[in-house]
Formats: sequence, C-alpha cells, structure tokens
Amino acid sequence: MKKSVLYPRIVIVCLALGLAAMAAWAFRKEGPRAPAGAASHAAAASSADVLDSLPATSGKTLSDQAVAHWVERARQAPDDDKAWSNLGDALMQKARETADVAYYGHAERAYQQALVVNPRSVPALNGMAWVNGGRHEFEKSLDWAGRAAALDPQDNAAYGLMGDADVEMGNYDQAYAHYQQMLDVRPDISSYSRGAHLLWLTGDTRKALWLMMKAVKTGAPYAENTAWCRAQIGLMLYNDGALLPADQVLKASLKVAPHNYQLLAAMGKVKAAERQYPAAINYYKQAIAVVPLHDSVVALGDLYRVTGRPQEAERQYALVEVIHRLMQANGVRGDWQVAQFDADHDRNLPEALRMVQEEYKTRPNVYVADTLAWCLYKNGRYAEAQAAVRKSLSRHTPEAGFLFHAGMIAAKLGQRSAAQMDLYRAVSLNPNFSLLYAPVAAATLKQLGSRTPEPPKVAAR
Repeated sequence: MKKSVLYPRIVIVCLALGLAAMAAWAFRKEGPRAPAGAASHAAAASSADVLDSLPATSGKTLSDQAVAHWVERARQAPDDDKAWSNLGDALMQKARETADVAYYGHAERAYQQALVVNPRSVPALNGMAWVNGGRHEFEKSLDWAGRAAALDPQDNAAYGLMGDADVEMGNYDQAYAHYQQMLDVRPDISSYSRGAHLLWLTGDTRKALWLMMKAVKTGAPYAENTAWCRAQIGLMLYNDGALLPADQVLKASLKVAPHNYQLLAAMGKVKAAERQYPAAINYYKQAIAVVPLHDSVVALGDLYRVTGRPQEAERQYALVEVIHRLMQANGVRGDWQVAQFDADHDRNLPEALRMVQEEYKTRPNVYVADTLAWCLYKNGRYAEAQAAVRKSLSRHTPEAGFLFHAGMIAAKLGQRSAAQMDLYRAVSLNPNFSLLYAPVAAATLKQLGSRTPEPPKVAAR
C-alpha cells in the first residue's frame, strides 16, 4: 500500500488507541473475583461521562445503529442494567468488525456500569469475560464467565467464553466440554463455529468443515460474523492444500461482503499460494486499508520480498512493530506472533525467544508451542526445540508449518529419516504453505536424498 494511503490511517489509529489506553487502564481491575471492586471502579465515572467518551459512529452499519440505540436508552434510563450490557455488546461487535482494540475500554466501562446497577447481571459478567479474552487475559476471562455460568447454568454464552479461554490456554479437553455445554443449551452460529474451530485445531478437518458450513447456514444478525465463518472455511481448505475450492468459496463470499478484511486477507493467502502475486498483493492491500492486522501486514511484506521489492517489504515489517506497540498500549497481552515474525525473518532472535518463553508459561497452546520450537531452533537450541515441537504436533493440527519446523529440527539433530518424513508430510499437506519456507522445505528434502516430488518453486514475478 502506498504510504499516502496507509500511514495516515495508522496515525489515526495511534491517536485513537492512545486515548483508549488511558481509558482502558483507568478502569481495569486487579482481578475478577470481587464484584464490589468492579462497581467501585465504574462509580468513579458518571453514566454521562461513560456515554460522552464514546467515539462517534457513522450510523451506516447495524452495529453503529445498535450502539446509537443503546446509548440513547442508557442516557434515558441509567438504572437499566440491560441497556448498559447491550451497549457493551454493541461496542464489542464494533471491535470485531474493525479490530480496533480501543473499543475494549469503552465496552468495559459499559459493562461495569451494568454491574453497578445489578452486580448479578449475567450479560455484564459475560461481557467482562469477552473484554478480558480480547485482551488475552484468559485466566480472568475464564473467571468472569464461570461466575456467569454459576448464576445461570442455561446461559450458553458463558460456556463459549470459557471454551475460548481453554483453547488459548491449551486446555483442549476442557474446551470440548465447555463447547458441548454451549451446543446443548443452544445450537447457533456461535456454538457451531466454535466447535468447528476446535475440531479443526485437533485434526478433524472433515467434521470441522461440515460444522462451519452449518454455522454459515444458521446465520447471524451481523454480516461480519457470518463472513468470519466463510473466511475460516476458505482457510481450512487452504491449509488442506485445496486451493481451487478455497478460491471458489472466498470468491463467492466476497460477492456478499466485498469489503470484509478477513475474506480479503484469506483470498490474498490463497492467491499467493497459487503464485498469482499481483492479485495477492492487491487483496492484502485492500484488507490492510480496512484493518491493518499483523498477519496481513506480514504477508504483504513477504510478497514484496519475494517479488523483488525489498524497500516496500521493510516498510511493512516496520509497521508490524508499530501494531504490536499499539496493542500493548491498550492492555492486549501476547507476544507470540511478534516472536514468530522475528524468527521467520531472523530478527531479534534472543528477544523473540525470551518473549515466547514468557507467554508459553500461561498460554501453552499448539501455536505458542510451535513458535517456541521455532525460536529455539533459530537460537541453535535444537534438543529443546524438538521437545517443544512435539507439543505443537500433539493435537494433529493440520498446519504444514508445524511439520516443516519439526523436519528442520530433526535434520539439525541428524535424524535423517524423521526429518524426511516430517518435511514430506508438510509439502504433501500443503505444497505452498509459506512463501518464504516452502522452497526451503523442498531444498532440504533434496539435500536429505528424498525421492519424493518437489513442491512448486516460489519464484519472484
């Protein structure tokens, strides 16, 4: 994306996030155990102050209209806890649609106002779980949602939020239990899509696709939620190496939601794998123009790198660190994605390892385990890397990158047969799993004496 288009948006986001950081930190609690604590923090601001601090909305989308409706309701009836919790939900929907974490602070304040009025408000307790989950404070999210479920065992949202926290913390068996409770209470797009994601994460692509399609058919009030499900279907197919079906699904979905950044980014990934680099760059630029997310920015930088545009690649890579700092400023924990980026691009390797080791202590899921393994590998600690990569492979997640990392680690340890097997499995699952590393996998297989077919080379165009 040209500097004149992208960087003004980043400046605006910086200003918004900077202001939101002050609001978010001013109203955060030490922990979710004491309802009275939440009430006392919320009481520090009047209901009018909470409403007056909200950003203006365009009124063009359903979520904008929902925010406006519940703002007016809360202004007219500040003692209506449902108005406040519904306002929080609308603000969190805005966060979903825009990926602007500044909305977390605004939503948190709305939920806290609901808890001032009614400390037993289940929607507000779930809302606090949602906010903390968005900030990657998963232990707190689990606690808030657990309190909501204790008050209302028939509230399916609470089970979903607990399952989300379980997934991020690597407690997959417990996540299955919570998502099943969610489905038992009410099968809907939220429960179907969560179950589908967990099935895919634990190696059952066929059932995951079936359930995610069921989620799409069920539908949702907000178009963004259904678009997310469609994007996930496209990505599941991509990860399975089924590029043509992925392309077809995403193309049809973009006709319905042409400006959805998740669909645009997913199509960029597919086009890059198809080696249609100009089209891939265009899709990623469109996605970043809507929301400059980490994954899209990194992918665009990599596309510029493989197509011989190093200065533009470095501009995107610099933006990765800006985004990370903005997330931190808004209280969003989590460094594994930055650590993965650094390891992939041979940057700040000791610091990348330190960051992911720290995150792994509280978030030992398969993705963090894989990043830990890769950072250990890049720092020359191969035996430790192999122990970590076994964790990432333990749930049979269909990620070719996991297998590639396992193969490269085995090769360094002199385990020739294991290295051949893992690398072959990686390129068999998805021959174009990475712009930067699919060619490395093929070259390493050749060096190891493999007679298996090489994947298509990623050549600059």
